[in-house]
Amino acid sequence: MEDSKTQAAAGVEDTDGLSAPVSPKAHDTGQGGGDRTEQPQERAEDDGDTEHRNQADSILMEGMQEIAISDDSSSSSGGQKPPPLKATGAPAEASYAAAGSAEQQEKPRSPGRRPLSPNAIGIVRMSSKSPATTHPLQGGTSAGAGSGRGSAASSPKGRSFESADRTAATAATATPMTSIAASTASAVGRAPASRLADGEISESEEEEEDDDPVLAYEEEQRRRFRLAEQRRMQKEQLAQRCVSSEEIETMRSGLYNARESRNATELRILNGKYPDGLRGSLFMVGPGSLDISYNVQGELEQSTRAFTFGNLLDALPLVTKITFDPNAGAGSGSIVHRSRLVAGQMAGRIQSEHGINARIPGSLYQSESNQTVLTRFMPRQTYPITAESESCGQGVHLFVPLQGSSQNIVCTNHTGALQNIDPVDLRPRATVETRQINGAFACSLSTPQMQHDADTREHFMVLQDVGFRSTTYSVVSISDAHPDGYVVASFTAQPSVVHSFSLTRDYVVVPVYPYQAPVGGPGYRWSDSLLETLEFDRTQPVVFYVVSREYRRVHCVYRAPALFAMHQINAVQEPAADDSVTIDCVAYEDDTILRRLRIDSLRRASAGFAIPSAQIRRYRLPRITMEAQHYVPGSLRMASVPHAHVLVLRNEPAELPSVSPAFVGRPYTYLYGVSHFDRLLRREDHLQGAGPGSTVYNCLVKLNVADPAVPPRVWSRNHCLPSEPVFVPRSDAEDDGYLVSVFFDSMRIASCLLVLDAATFEEILIAQLPSPVPLSFGHAKFAI
Repeated sequence: MEDSKTQAAAGVEDTDGLSAPVSPKAHDTGQGGGDRTEQPQERAEDDGDTEHRNQADSILMEGMQEIAISDDSSSSSGGQKPPPLKATGAPAEASYAAAGSAEQQEKPRSPGRRPLSPNAIGIVRMSSKSPATTHPLQGGTSAGAGSGRGSAASSPKGRSFESADRTAATAATATPMTSIAASTASAVGRAPASRLADGEISESEEEEEDDDPVLAYEEEQRRRFRLAEQRRMQKEQLAQRCVSSEEIETMRSGLYNARESRNATELRILNGKYPDGLRGSLFMVGPGSLDISYNVQGELEQSTRAFTFGNLLDALPLVTKITFDPNAGAGSGSIVHRSRLVAGQMAGRIQSEHGINARIPGSLYQSESNQTVLTRFMPRQTYPITAESESCGQGVHLFVPLQGSSQNIVCTNHTGALQNIDPVDLRPRATVETRQINGAFACSLSTPQMQHDADTREHFMVLQDVGFRSTTYSVVSISDAHPDGYVVASFTAQPSVVHSFSLTRDYVVVPVYPYQAPVGGPGYRWSDSLLETLEFDRTQPVVFYVVSREYRRVHCVYRAPALFAMHQINAVQEPAADDSVTIDCVAYEDDTILRRLRIDSLRRASAGFAIPSAQIRRYRLPRITMEAQHYVPGSLRMASVPHAHVLVLRNEPAELPSVSPAFVGRPYTYLYGVSHFDRLLRREDHLQGAGPGSTVYNCLVKLNVADPAVPPRVWSRNHCLPSEPVFVPRSDAEDDGYLVSVFFDSMRIASCLLVLDAATFEEILIAQLPSPVPLSFGHAKFAI
């Protein structure tokens, strides 16, 4: 493969020895390999002197004499005669491909001009003996035009002798000077096809060009550009057909660009059988495009570079739909898969700008925008919001009333954008900002995870409008009864990274984690990456703001030692006599989990790298009604803020948690999520970055939060990395149902659908997806 690349770069075709490289020395001395011979350099000068001595007064006669003299100069001048052309055995109708074979004689060229390589004009000489290379891992050039010989019909640019003779006959009858014109035209008609083929230059044209150094320079630049472009195309072809060890390592990490499958594809069951009675559709959103390639124009050729997102949460999204139909497939059930990349316009903008020119500050979690420092001080460009102009890949929600309909799927991000997805073919319908829904919903940041009240059919979000000195939080609601939405309550606090919050029957609980902007408000406005602007402050407490849904105001606040949680598990409002709220969450000591989701670190983890472990904690906010009587809005003094009671439910690590939908907002027992198998076994080698599970989650886990003594149930397979599990109920019992997830097999570089029995954690079904799905820290919902 390296030999073929070297030969292609030198402009030499390896076609079973049909052509050989010609050195510059051979051109200077008139000696070359094979039958190639160069004309003496004095020939053009002698011809020019002869022409000027024999010019006629008539312009037409002058032109015809130049052609005639040029054709006869080999016999009348004192220079060498060109060697006669060898017979190749090809018919007179031979195409340019035949003229370009090994037997072709190279025509005379002007002094100082190097012969054009066939690669410079985009022509590849192929041997009829050489088979086409079709294996994707081989780097040869596939045969697309056949052998080096063929008829004139096989080459649209080839000129036959018959057409030249007709041209000569027409010229002879159109002018009275038949003696010179006819002889000249017949001479032209008798010229070999290789002399008149496209890409060749006649001797008279060469002499005219040699008189103009500007034209000669431009022709040389065009030749170099064609050669450089040919080399670039060959490199790209080789790069597409060859897979390096580094690329294989990236593919096995599960963090590479996904391939969408827009057409519905029925999945093949590898293990198990169709789950009894399982009906509905699983909708997932996660990273789809992590690397965006773009071209950079150099002096002589183009080079291809790639823009890589820094954080997994910044990648452009892929939406996946898996539909279960128990009545299809002759009653045996069928599973149909469909997926789509839904940020195509944003990917095109990254290619044209060679990076991200952030529309609003903080629109990235932790990615380099690949823009100059001056762009921080320049007015930000505003782009029209279109269906695929924003990256909404951090949350997926069902039946959100948007644009006059609730029959849709909505994907969200952390900057207040909502993407309306068609639930049938996953086509993006539109992308709207929260301010377009309601003018009071203007924000800089928002919670990607919305909360849904099944009784009132309301969808809640928390928005942050970050100002120069303060940040205003707004809890907003959207429903079928209020499609334009309304603001439940607002309060002022410091900016924070709030990924999710809690909802009960009467309250909305918003956690504000302790963050500080290092350089104040202006620093936030100048930064594109949120985690580079805000720093977690472990010396400050987390504050829980309790918002009353009935009175539409902040009821009271609580504080607790510093923590960070991306996902809330459940929130339960206790009886009115106590009037307390308990909040269960996946709690970390700080926000290291966000900063460890860097794509380069997850692809090639170094020694000591590990995703931090979390605890399952419960925070109890007691006597809300009593504390509401002492709360004074706008005068928050931490010394007077009551404490939240903390209880550790489980020490086993778990993430992307889910519970039975029937037990959301109610006391529950079982929690499902992803975890590290080694840490569940309480091994310590993961602290050194060794063993599976030290970098990404490699098993599913079921935890009993009511009794810590009950051991966890675990599902795991070698080299299999699961995504968020979704519970699908089968009856009213809490753990009677199915657990649906998608895992990535890093050894086979494939993704599979997994269905478990939620009670026993036994495998029911494994079906292979048509294309791999990248590892996801995204979310999924099941629509029945």
